Amino acid sequence: MADGWMFHKDVWIAAGGTAGHLLPALGVAEVLVGMGIDRAQIGFIGSNRPLEAELIGPYSYELLNLDTVGLSRNFTIANLAAGARLVFAAIKLMAAALRDRPKVVVGFGGYFSVPPLLAAKLLSVPVVVVETNSVAGRANRLLARVASRVFSAENIEGIGSPEVVGVPLRPEISASQSSDGTEFRKDYNIPENAQLVTIFGGSLGAEKINRAVITMLETLDKSRTGFDAEICFYHVIGRRDFQLFEASATALSKRPGKQRYIFQEFDTSVYRAISASTLVVCRAGSSTIAELGYFKKPSVLIPLPNAPGDHQRKNAEVLERAGAASVIYDNELSSESLQRRLSILLADPEVLERMSKAAGGTFNGNGCGRIAEVLFQLIEGER
Repeated sequence: MADGWMFHKDVWIAAGGTAGHLLPALGVAEVLVGMGIDRAQIGFIGSNRPLEAELIGPYSYELLNLDTVGLSRNFTIANLAAGARLVFAAIKLMAAALRDRPKVVVGFGGYFSVPPLLAAKLLSVPVVVVETNSVAGRANRLLARVASRVFSAENIEGIGSPEVVGVPLRPEISASQSSDGTEFRKDYNIPENAQLVTIFGGSLGAEKINRAVITMLETLDKSRTGFDAEICFYHVIGRRDFQLFEASATALSKRPGKQRYIFQEFDTSVYRAISASTLVVCRAGSSTIAELGYFKKPSVLIPLPNAPGDHQRKNAEVLERAGAASVIYDNELSSESLQRRLSILLADPEVLERMSKAAGGTFNGNGCGRIAEVLFQLIEGER
Protein backbone atom coordinates (compact mmCIF):
# COMPACT_ATOMS: atom_id res chain seq x y z
CA MET A 1 0.00 0.00 0.00
CA ALA A 2 1.38 3.37 -1.00
CA ASP A 3 2.17 6.45 1.08
CA GLY A 4 0.25 9.48 -0.20
CA TRP A 5 3.45 11.53 -0.29
CA MET A 6 5.26 8.93 -2.42
CA PHE A 7 3.36 7.56 -5.42
CA HIS A 8 5.81 7.04 -8.28
CA LYS A 9 3.56 6.01 -11.16
CA ASP A 10 3.14 7.00 -14.80
CA VAL A 11 -0.58 6.22 -14.69
CA TRP A 12 -2.86 7.14 -11.78
CA ILE A 13 -6.27 5.44 -11.84
CA ALA A 14 -8.82 6.81 -9.37
CA ALA A 15 -11.47 4.13 -8.81
CA GLY A 16 -12.96 2.40 -5.81
CA GLY A 17 -15.81 2.10 -3.36
CA THR A 18 -17.81 -0.38 -5.41
CA ALA A 19 -17.11 -3.17 -7.87
CA GLY A 20 -18.98 -1.06 -10.44
CA HIS A 21 -16.11 1.44 -10.37
CA LEU A 22 -13.24 -0.96 -9.78
CA LEU A 23 -13.88 -3.67 -12.35
CA PRO A 24 -14.08 -1.31 -15.39
CA ALA A 25 -10.91 0.41 -14.19
CA LEU A 26 -9.11 -2.91 -13.84
CA GLY A 27 -10.27 -3.88 -17.30
CA VAL A 28 -8.70 -0.74 -18.78
CA ALA A 29 -5.51 -1.22 -16.75
CA GLU A 30 -5.06 -4.78 -17.98
CA VAL A 31 -5.48 -3.69 -21.61
CA LEU A 32 -2.80 -1.03 -21.02
CA VAL A 33 -0.45 -3.71 -19.70
CA GLY A 34 -1.18 -5.76 -22.82
CA MET A 35 -0.19 -2.74 -24.91
CA GLY A 36 3.21 -2.58 -23.24
CA ILE A 37 2.76 -0.28 -20.23
CA ASP A 38 4.75 -1.61 -17.27
CA ARG A 39 2.35 -2.94 -14.60
CA ALA A 40 4.55 -1.36 -11.92
CA GLN A 41 3.92 2.07 -13.48
CA ILE A 42 0.14 1.86 -12.98
CA GLY A 43 -1.22 2.82 -9.56
CA PHE A 44 -4.75 2.84 -8.16
CA ILE A 45 -6.20 5.51 -5.88
CA GLY A 46 -9.37 4.73 -3.97
CA SER A 47 -11.23 4.79 -0.69
CA ASN A 48 -10.29 2.81 2.41
CA ARG A 49 -12.88 0.06 1.94
CA PRO A 50 -11.57 -3.54 2.02
CA LEU A 51 -13.07 -4.22 -1.41
CA GLU A 52 -10.31 -2.23 -3.12
CA ALA A 53 -7.50 -4.39 -1.79
CA GLU A 54 -9.39 -7.61 -2.48
CA LEU A 55 -10.16 -6.84 -6.13
CA ILE A 56 -6.94 -5.01 -7.00
CA GLY A 57 -4.54 -7.25 -5.04
CA PRO A 58 -4.53 -10.22 -7.46
CA TYR A 59 -3.38 -7.91 -10.27
CA SER A 60 -0.37 -6.62 -8.29
CA TYR A 61 -1.12 -2.93 -8.76
CA GLU A 62 -0.02 -0.59 -5.98
CA LEU A 63 -2.98 0.91 -4.13
CA LEU A 64 -3.19 4.28 -2.41
CA ASN A 65 -6.17 4.58 -0.04
CA LEU A 66 -7.31 8.15 0.55
CA ASP A 67 -8.65 9.00 3.99
CA THR A 68 -11.70 10.78 2.62
CA VAL A 69 -15.48 10.59 2.94
CA GLY A 70 -18.27 11.74 0.66
CA LEU A 71 -20.14 15.03 0.92
CA SER A 72 -23.85 15.15 1.66
CA ARG A 73 -26.13 17.51 -0.23
CA ASN A 74 -26.86 19.63 2.85
CA PHE A 75 -24.56 22.02 4.72
CA THR A 76 -23.37 20.32 7.90
CA ILE A 77 -20.36 20.33 10.23
CA ALA A 78 -19.57 16.87 8.93
CA ASN A 79 -19.42 18.31 5.41
CA LEU A 80 -16.80 20.83 6.52
CA ALA A 81 -14.67 18.03 7.92
CA ALA A 82 -15.17 15.97 4.76
CA GLY A 83 -14.19 18.95 2.62
CA ALA A 84 -11.05 19.47 4.68
CA ARG A 85 -10.09 15.83 4.14
CA LEU A 86 -10.52 16.21 0.39
CA VAL A 87 -8.34 19.33 0.36
CA PHE A 88 -5.62 17.60 2.42
CA ALA A 89 -5.71 14.61 0.09
CA ALA A 90 -5.32 16.89 -2.91
CA ILE A 91 -2.29 18.59 -1.29
CA LYS A 92 -0.64 15.22 -0.65
CA LEU A 93 -1.26 14.12 -4.22
CA MET A 94 0.06 17.40 -5.62
CA ALA A 95 3.25 16.87 -3.61
CA ALA A 96 3.56 13.35 -5.03
CA ALA A 97 2.89 14.59 -8.56
CA LEU A 98 5.46 17.38 -8.24
CA ARG A 99 8.08 14.87 -7.15
CA ASP A 100 7.34 12.29 -9.84
CA ARG A 101 5.01 13.70 -12.45
CA PRO A 102 2.46 11.14 -13.72
CA LYS A 103 1.87 10.96 -17.46
CA VAL A 104 -1.92 10.73 -17.17
CA VAL A 105 -4.58 10.58 -14.45
CA VAL A 106 -7.92 8.87 -15.12
CA GLY A 107 -10.98 8.85 -12.86
CA PHE A 108 -13.94 6.47 -12.86
CA GLY A 109 -16.17 8.49 -10.52
CA GLY A 110 -16.66 8.72 -6.78
CA TYR A 111 -15.67 11.43 -4.32
CA PHE A 112 -12.13 10.03 -3.92
CA SER A 113 -11.43 10.71 -7.62
CA VAL A 114 -11.73 14.47 -7.07
CA PRO A 115 -8.36 15.10 -5.28
CA PRO A 116 -6.10 13.25 -7.76
CA LEU A 117 -7.79 14.64 -10.86
CA LEU A 118 -7.82 18.21 -9.57
CA ALA A 119 -4.19 17.90 -8.47
CA ALA A 120 -3.30 16.67 -11.96
CA LYS A 121 -5.17 19.50 -13.63
CA LEU A 122 -3.39 22.11 -11.51
CA LEU A 123 -0.07 20.62 -12.63
CA SER A 124 -1.12 20.42 -16.31
CA VAL A 125 -1.12 16.62 -16.32
CA PRO A 126 -3.63 15.15 -18.81
CA VAL A 127 -6.91 14.26 -17.07
CA VAL A 128 -9.36 11.63 -18.36
CA VAL A 129 -12.86 11.01 -16.99
CA VAL A 130 -14.80 7.77 -17.51
CA GLU A 131 -18.54 7.65 -16.70
CA THR A 132 -20.03 4.15 -16.77
CA ASN A 133 -23.52 5.01 -15.50
CA SER A 134 -26.46 6.30 -17.48
CA VAL A 135 -26.54 9.37 -15.21
CA ALA A 136 -23.29 11.17 -14.38
CA GLY A 137 -22.41 11.43 -10.70
CA ARG A 138 -21.55 14.72 -9.01
CA ALA A 139 -17.81 14.04 -9.05
CA ASN A 140 -17.69 13.33 -12.77
CA ARG A 141 -19.93 16.30 -13.59
CA LEU A 142 -17.35 18.50 -11.88
CA LEU A 143 -14.27 16.76 -13.24
CA ALA A 144 -15.52 16.59 -16.83
CA ARG A 145 -15.14 20.38 -16.97
CA VAL A 146 -11.38 20.14 -16.51
CA ALA A 147 -10.74 16.86 -18.35
CA SER A 148 -8.66 16.45 -21.49
CA ARG A 149 -10.92 13.59 -22.61
CA VAL A 150 -14.28 12.27 -21.39
CA PHE A 151 -15.67 8.81 -22.12
CA SER A 152 -19.12 7.44 -21.37
CA ALA A 153 -20.93 4.16 -21.70
CA GLU A 154 -23.80 5.79 -23.56
CA ASN A 155 -25.17 9.19 -24.55
CA ILE A 156 -25.82 10.99 -21.27
CA GLU A 157 -26.37 14.51 -20.04
CA GLY A 158 -24.32 16.45 -17.55
CA ILE A 159 -20.75 15.88 -18.73
CA GLY A 160 -20.40 17.86 -21.93
CA SER A 161 -19.83 15.88 -25.13
CA PRO A 162 -18.25 12.57 -24.15
CA GLU A 163 -16.99 9.94 -26.55
CA VAL A 164 -19.42 7.02 -26.27
CA VAL A 165 -17.51 3.72 -26.03
CA GLY A 166 -19.69 1.31 -24.03
CA VAL A 167 -19.08 0.07 -20.50
CA PRO A 168 -15.48 -1.08 -19.89
CA LEU A 169 -15.78 -4.74 -18.89
CA ARG A 170 -13.92 -6.55 -16.12
CA PRO A 171 -10.35 -7.77 -16.86
CA GLU A 172 -11.22 -11.43 -17.41
CA ILE A 173 -13.60 -10.46 -20.20
CA SER A 174 -11.42 -7.71 -21.66
CA ALA A 175 -8.47 -10.11 -21.81
CA SER A 176 -10.65 -12.65 -23.70
CA GLN A 177 -10.52 -15.13 -20.82
CA SER A 178 -14.26 -15.11 -20.19
CA SER A 179 -16.08 -18.31 -19.34
CA ASP A 180 -18.77 -20.03 -21.40
CA GLY A 181 -20.29 -21.38 -18.19
CA THR A 182 -19.05 -24.95 -18.57
CA GLU A 183 -16.35 -24.64 -15.93
CA PHE A 184 -18.68 -23.09 -13.38
CA ARG A 185 -21.20 -25.90 -13.75
CA LYS A 186 -18.43 -28.49 -13.42
CA ASP A 187 -17.08 -26.80 -10.30
CA TYR A 188 -20.46 -27.08 -8.57
CA ASN A 189 -21.58 -30.33 -10.20
CA ILE A 190 -24.57 -28.67 -11.91
CA PRO A 191 -25.89 -30.80 -14.82
CA GLU A 192 -26.05 -29.14 -18.23
CA ASN A 193 -29.80 -29.74 -18.45
CA ALA A 194 -30.52 -28.22 -15.02
CA GLN A 195 -31.73 -24.64 -14.84
CA LEU A 196 -29.38 -22.30 -12.99
CA VAL A 197 -30.64 -19.11 -11.36
CA THR A 198 -27.86 -16.78 -10.16
CA ILE A 199 -28.85 -14.19 -7.55
CA PHE A 200 -26.75 -11.33 -6.19
CA GLY A 201 -27.25 -7.80 -4.94
CA GLY A 202 -23.99 -6.01 -5.63
CA SER A 203 -20.59 -6.16 -3.94
CA LEU A 204 -22.03 -5.53 -0.47
CA GLY A 205 -25.27 -7.44 -0.97
CA ALA A 206 -28.89 -6.31 -0.65
CA GLU A 207 -30.87 -7.30 2.46
CA LYS A 208 -34.27 -7.06 0.81
CA ILE A 209 -33.24 -9.33 -2.07
CA ASN A 210 -31.58 -11.78 0.32
CA ARG A 211 -34.65 -11.95 2.53
CA ALA A 212 -37.01 -12.50 -0.40
CA VAL A 213 -34.83 -15.31 -1.78
CA ILE A 214 -34.35 -17.10 1.53
CA THR A 215 -38.04 -16.85 2.44
CA MET A 216 -39.11 -18.00 -1.02
CA LEU A 217 -36.96 -21.12 -0.83
CA GLU A 218 -37.92 -21.88 2.77
CA THR A 219 -41.62 -21.88 1.88
CA LEU A 220 -41.51 -23.66 -1.49
CA ASP A 221 -42.88 -26.91 -0.09
CA LYS A 222 -45.84 -25.09 1.43
CA SER A 223 -46.67 -22.98 -1.59
CA ARG A 224 -49.14 -23.74 -4.36
CA THR A 225 -46.83 -22.31 -7.02
CA GLY A 226 -43.57 -24.22 -6.94
CA PHE A 227 -40.91 -25.07 -9.48
CA ASP A 228 -41.34 -28.32 -11.39
CA ALA A 229 -37.96 -28.55 -13.13
CA GLU A 230 -34.56 -29.34 -11.67
CA ILE A 231 -33.25 -25.96 -10.60
CA CYS A 232 -30.06 -24.82 -8.90
CA PHE A 233 -30.12 -21.46 -7.11
CA TYR A 234 -26.67 -19.85 -6.76
CA HIS A 235 -26.96 -17.05 -4.22
CA VAL A 236 -24.20 -14.52 -3.44
CA ILE A 237 -25.37 -12.96 -0.17
CA GLY A 238 -22.76 -10.22 0.32
CA ARG A 239 -20.60 -9.49 3.33
CA ARG A 240 -22.79 -6.83 4.87
CA ASP A 241 -25.69 -9.25 5.41
CA PHE A 242 -23.90 -12.57 5.57
CA GLN A 243 -24.16 -13.14 9.32
CA LEU A 244 -27.85 -12.29 9.21
CA PHE A 245 -28.63 -15.02 6.66
CA GLU A 246 -25.82 -17.55 7.14
CA ALA A 247 -27.78 -19.98 9.36
CA SER A 248 -30.83 -20.03 7.08
CA ALA A 249 -28.66 -20.37 3.98
CA THR A 250 -26.74 -23.25 5.50
CA ALA A 251 -29.97 -25.09 6.34
CA LEU A 252 -31.30 -24.56 2.81
CA SER A 253 -28.09 -25.85 1.25
CA LYS A 254 -28.54 -29.17 3.09
CA ARG A 255 -32.20 -29.68 2.18
CA PRO A 256 -32.87 -32.51 -0.32
CA GLY A 257 -35.08 -32.11 -3.37
CA LYS A 258 -35.11 -30.94 -6.97
CA GLN A 259 -34.39 -27.35 -5.96
CA ARG A 260 -30.73 -27.19 -5.00
CA TYR A 261 -29.31 -24.17 -3.19
CA ILE A 262 -25.67 -23.02 -3.20
CA PHE A 263 -24.58 -19.86 -1.42
CA GLN A 264 -21.46 -17.74 -1.08
CA GLU A 265 -20.62 -14.78 1.10
CA PHE A 266 -18.84 -12.99 -1.74
CA ASP A 267 -17.75 -13.93 -5.24
CA THR A 268 -15.19 -11.79 -7.05
CA SER A 269 -15.76 -13.89 -10.19
CA VAL A 270 -19.56 -13.85 -10.28
CA TYR A 271 -19.32 -13.36 -14.05
CA ARG A 272 -18.60 -17.10 -14.28
CA ALA A 273 -21.98 -17.83 -12.71
CA ILE A 274 -23.67 -15.31 -14.99
CA SER A 275 -22.18 -16.98 -18.05
CA ALA A 276 -23.55 -20.36 -16.90
CA SER A 277 -27.02 -19.15 -15.91
CA THR A 278 -30.46 -19.78 -17.28
CA LEU A 279 -31.71 -16.62 -15.55
CA VAL A 280 -30.09 -13.92 -13.40
CA VAL A 281 -31.71 -12.01 -10.51
CA CYS A 282 -29.79 -8.87 -9.59
CA ARG A 283 -29.60 -5.10 -9.22
CA ALA A 284 -29.25 -2.96 -12.33
CA GLY A 285 -25.84 -1.32 -12.09
CA SER A 286 -24.20 -0.43 -15.37
CA SER A 287 -21.42 -3.02 -15.19
CA THR A 288 -23.92 -5.77 -14.39
CA ILE A 289 -26.16 -4.66 -17.26
CA ALA A 290 -23.19 -4.76 -19.63
CA GLU A 291 -22.23 -8.28 -18.53
CA LEU A 292 -25.81 -9.50 -18.95
CA GLY A 293 -25.68 -8.18 -22.51
CA TYR A 294 -22.24 -9.61 -23.19
CA PHE A 295 -23.30 -13.09 -22.06
CA LYS A 296 -26.82 -12.74 -23.55
CA LYS A 297 -28.57 -13.59 -20.30
CA PRO A 298 -32.24 -12.98 -19.44
CA SER A 299 -32.75 -11.36 -16.08
CA VAL A 300 -35.10 -10.26 -13.35
CA LEU A 301 -33.85 -6.81 -12.37
CA ILE A 302 -34.50 -5.18 -9.00
CA PRO A 303 -33.08 -1.65 -9.35
CA LEU A 304 -31.54 0.02 -6.32
CA PRO A 305 -34.11 2.67 -5.33
CA ASN A 306 -31.66 5.33 -4.09
CA ALA A 307 -29.02 5.09 -6.82
CA PRO A 308 -27.62 8.48 -7.94
CA GLY A 309 -29.88 10.01 -10.55
CA ASP A 310 -32.09 6.92 -10.30
CA HIS A 311 -29.83 5.41 -12.95
CA GLN A 312 -30.54 1.81 -11.96
CA ARG A 313 -34.24 2.22 -12.63
CA LYS A 314 -33.43 3.72 -16.02
CA ASN A 315 -31.01 0.88 -16.81
CA ALA A 316 -33.60 -1.74 -15.85
CA GLU A 317 -36.38 -0.15 -17.86
CA VAL A 318 -34.18 0.02 -20.98
CA LEU A 319 -33.67 -3.74 -20.80
CA GLU A 320 -37.34 -4.37 -20.05
CA ARG A 321 -38.45 -2.33 -23.07
CA ALA A 322 -35.97 -4.30 -25.19
CA GLY A 323 -37.53 -7.55 -23.99
CA ALA A 324 -34.33 -8.66 -22.22
CA ALA A 325 -35.48 -8.36 -18.62
CA SER A 326 -38.41 -8.38 -16.25
CA VAL A 327 -38.37 -5.65 -13.59
CA ILE A 328 -39.51 -5.91 -9.98
CA TYR A 329 -39.22 -2.57 -8.20
CA ASP A 330 -37.77 -2.63 -4.72
CA ASN A 331 -41.04 -1.60 -3.05
CA GLU A 332 -42.84 -4.46 -4.85
CA LEU A 333 -40.29 -7.13 -3.97
CA SER A 334 -41.37 -9.99 -1.72
CA SER A 335 -40.84 -13.73 -1.62
CA GLU A 336 -44.25 -14.15 -3.29
CA SER A 337 -43.65 -11.66 -6.10
CA LEU A 338 -40.21 -13.11 -6.80
CA GLN A 339 -41.52 -16.67 -6.86
CA ARG A 340 -44.36 -15.78 -9.24
CA ARG A 341 -41.99 -14.06 -11.64
CA LEU A 342 -39.42 -16.85 -11.60
CA SER A 343 -42.08 -19.55 -11.99
CA ILE A 344 -43.51 -17.89 -15.10
CA LEU A 345 -40.13 -17.32 -16.76
CA LEU A 346 -38.51 -20.66 -15.93
CA ALA A 347 -41.55 -22.55 -17.20
CA ASP A 348 -41.25 -21.06 -20.71
CA PRO A 349 -37.99 -21.83 -22.57
CA GLU A 350 -39.16 -19.91 -25.64
CA VAL A 351 -39.59 -16.73 -23.62
CA LEU A 352 -36.14 -17.20 -22.09
CA GLU A 353 -34.64 -17.68 -25.54
CA ARG A 354 -36.24 -14.46 -26.82
CA MET A 355 -35.00 -12.61 -23.74
CA SER A 356 -31.51 -13.99 -24.32
CA LYS A 357 -31.41 -12.70 -27.90
CA ALA A 358 -32.78 -9.35 -26.78
CA ALA A 359 -30.13 -9.10 -24.04
CA GLY A 360 -27.39 -9.61 -26.61
CA GLY A 361 -28.89 -6.80 -28.65
CA THR A 362 -28.52 -4.35 -25.75
CA PHE A 363 -24.76 -4.81 -25.50
CA ASN A 364 -23.09 -1.75 -27.01
CA GLY A 365 -19.47 -2.83 -26.80
CA ASN A 366 -16.55 -3.04 -24.41
CA GLY A 367 -15.05 0.40 -23.82
CA CYS A 368 -11.71 -0.89 -22.49
CA GLY A 369 -9.93 -0.96 -25.83
CA ARG A 370 -10.76 2.59 -26.91
CA ILE A 371 -10.09 4.11 -23.48
CA ALA A 372 -6.75 2.29 -23.20
CA GLU A 373 -5.81 3.40 -26.73
CA VAL A 374 -6.32 7.08 -25.84
CA LEU A 375 -4.50 6.70 -22.52
CA PHE A 376 -1.57 5.06 -24.32
CA GLN A 377 -1.41 7.97 -26.77
CA LEU A 378 -1.43 10.48 -23.89
CA ILE A 379 1.29 8.57 -22.07
CA GLU A 380 3.50 8.45 -25.15
CA GLY A 381 2.82 12.11 -25.82
CA GLU A 382 3.91 13.06 -22.31
CA ARG A 383 7.08 11.01 -22.70
